[in-house]
Amino acid sequence: MTLFDRTSRHVELTREGRNSVRYARKTVIYVERGVELAKRGSISKDGLVSIGYSPRMNLRLLSIVRNLSISERPEFKVALISLHTGDQVQALLHGTLHAGLVTLPIRNESLVVKLLVREALAVVMPESHPLTLRTEMKARELNGQPVISIPRQLSPGFHDRLHTFFKRVGYRQNVVQEVTTEAEAWYMVREGMGIAFMKISAIPREYPGIAYRRLRESALIEETGIAYRRDNRCENIRGFIGFLQGRLRDFAGDVRAGSVSGQQDSGPTQLSLF
Repeated sequence: MTLFDRTSRHVELTREGRNSVRYARKTVIYVERGVELAKRGSISKDGLVSIGYSPRMNLRLLSIVRNLSISERPEFKVALISLHTGDQVQALLHGTLHAGLVTLPIRNESLVVKLLVREALAVVMPESHPLTLRTEMKARELNGQPVISIPRQLSPGFHDRLHTFFKRVGYRQNVVQEVTTEAEAWYMVREGMGIAFMKISAIPREYPGIAYRRLRESALIEETGIAYRRDNRCENIRGFIGFLQGRLRDFAGDVRAGSVSGQQDSGPTQLSLF
């Protein structure tokens, strides 16, 4: 194969030569990309593993993660980073997090997402609210009630799924205030500014002035999962996630209310964190 046409005054690439250069450039790009992915997926020399978590999730999961890192992966130093789900997704995509405990659903082809826990939602209201006389209610019976809600950008997937569900059951939210923390929501509910939807595990048992009631719609749930980059080739991270899923399956029995089930791609788990 001739790569160059040469004369006494001029040298130029043949068609085969130009093709070879093009293929060589692609090879260099692929090699550089491979090195980049290997670095992104690796653990630092001191064993530091960065794991994000949503402030809105059941925080008992953090205890499980920390205890698991000590018992099963003592070589890891887990750095827990508080970020709302939307911010975690961006950090994962930019390679500044190894994994994230996120509120589902998340739809991003660059991420692998595994369902860890599923928890029931309830409606939180002032103790003096007339609806506290009911033991349970349907969502559409709350039409017209002022609602304290979280902004969509904190967890877009969950926000959209919740609103799709409400529309399907004939309930239209009347949002009067958006907040970023549950503590704000408790305060505003107690002050009579509105009602709020929360996981039962997030409702403080001793918080004065508020009450909660279950809704009849069993599909009103919030799911927490763990996410990592699809191109993360670090087997240690995948192994840690596998241990975490196994620990959650073994954790069944600590049950006060609600249930938790399955993982999107490897069969159901049973767990309660309440």
